[in-house]
Amino acid sequence: MLLDDETQEETAPADDLEKPAPWLVSFGDVTALMLTFFVMLFSMSHIQSERWDAVIALVSTSIDPSDADVPRPTSELNIDTVSLVNALPTGYLAKVFREKLERDPVLQAARVTELDQQVVISLPSDVLFDAGRAALRPQADEAIFRLGGVLSQIGNRIDVQGHTAPEAPATERFASNWSLSLGRALNVANALEEAGYHGSLTAVGLAASQYKHLDPALPEDERFALSRRVDLVILPDADGQ
Repeated sequence: MLLDDETQEETAPADDLEKPAPWLVSFGDVTALMLTFFVMLFSMSHIQSERWDAVIALVSTSIDPSDADVPRPTSELNIDTVSLVNALPTGYLAKVFREKLERDPVLQAARVTELDQQVVISLPSDVLFDAGRAALRPQADEAIFRLGGVLSQIGNRIDVQGHTAPEAPATERFASNWSLSLGRALNVANALEEAGYHGSLTAVGLAASQYKHLDPALPEDERFALSRRVDLVILPDADGQ
């Protein structure tokens, strides 16, 4: 008995029906994943400022708000934060201080010398002090304060050396040139600290011990003038702050 066409279609086996291509399943999965990914990106790109501020406030607030303003140690051993300033090249510093001192009305007679990777700023004592005294003159104190402001920006170690002429002190305040040169070096070092230099300063009094190293070809009066000075010796290494 023959069946009509409609009956044949209804009774046909399932394997004979047309199946979708296999790649369509994978394509549908990838499309769904990409759609989900872009929706997540879109939602994250628009953060509500109110919720964000609430989260930040919650994180930054102490668990116990009653003592939120009381600082607490974060560990059993707390180490203070130390700001280190690097030592600058002495060649660069020599150029900077030459330009700086040339414009200073009080210290323009100072000399800047490069010696063995050191910068020596020689401040004439006749400008800084009265004869036989270690206290800085008022105008010299202001000039050292300005110079100290520049020195406070570098991290190099500095030695302050006081020098005198071979002649005896002109006053009874100091028993020897050693004490006079040391007193002047200490007063200059104190003025630098008051100006803001907080690095290591070594103040020494050398009296006339370095007089022999001055150029012997110079006239004697000029050598005497050069010997009465306070040297700021800027070393190439950091001051170990």
